[in-house]
Amino acid sequence: MNQRQQEILKLLSQHPSIGTKQVQEALGLTRARVHQLLVPLLKKGLVKKEGRARATVYKLAEKRSFEQITRENWELRRKVLELEKTLDDRKLIERAKEILIAQFDILPTEAYRKLQDQSMNSGKSMREVAESILAAFE
Repeated sequence: MNQRQQEILKLLSQHPSIGTKQVQEALGLTRARVHQLLVPLLKKGLVKKEGRARATVYKLAEKRSFEQITRENWELRRKVLELEKTLDDRKLIERAKEILIAQFDILPTEAYRKLQDQSMNSGKSMREVAESILAAFE
């Protein structure tokens, strides 16, 4: 965060809400430069924007507690782990599908359908079926 952005945050801490025009006048900046400085602050969640066009005002974002941030971080980590597992599953399934395509000379959609059928018939997950195909092939 640069010095001008810190000045904008200081202005916002002194006023409940402030428009672009007031920031321009207080800091002696152009409208375009004020906008350039505000965009990163908005993206970081330090400032929030209300209204549209000439009625737009900027306010300091409500501060979140340490517990809220910790909870959000934990939730994001959980989602990342879940997505990584899903991606690993997908990679295994794709490898098994490629084996079926090569082995039986079938289309990719048919290979995927065979995996699905085997999964439903055996009561196993697609990952488990893919792992057994990979184990049998190796």
